[in-house]
Amino acid sequence: MKSIKILSVFVITTLFMSNLVLAEEQPLREKLSKGQLTLSADVKGCDKDAEKFCKGLELGSEKGFMCMMAYEDMLSKQCKRGIAEAALAVRQGIEAINYSIKACEDDADKFCLKVQPGEGRLVGCLKKNKSKVSKACVSALQETGLWDMGAK
Repeated sequence: MKSIKILSVFVITTLFMSNLVLAEEQPLREKLSKGQLTLSADVKGCDKDAEKFCKGLELGSEKGFMCMMAYEDMLSKQCKRGIAEAALAVRQGIEAINYSIKACEDDADKFCLKVQPGEGRLVGCLKKNKSKVSKACVSALQETGLWDMGAK
């Protein structure tokens, strides 16, 4: 079964992976407040519904998603389940990001103040300073999977 993307962009573009802001030498909280964070998830089981109700629309787009939601009451159980699972994955991603921000904010400000967010640079910086970074930060990044996504 082919999966379609209704919620666009990658989950791995979360917090430390996305190009949130170009400013350097700002505390993490300031960097994040000026940026935009986007999460995504693949929605499985909606191929037939998408073809029937939203033919011609790119389902990875906002218009495609809005079209599917306009037909929410008519979607198959399989598609509704796929949308619910994708929404849960996005929610878990948000929780992982919040957990990591709380655990790593002081370390990011202390060791990575000049690091520009995006492409895993902040996590990469924290990894390079692992011996100095708090155990809580390292644990949070490892538990959420963000540790493995950081720049090498």
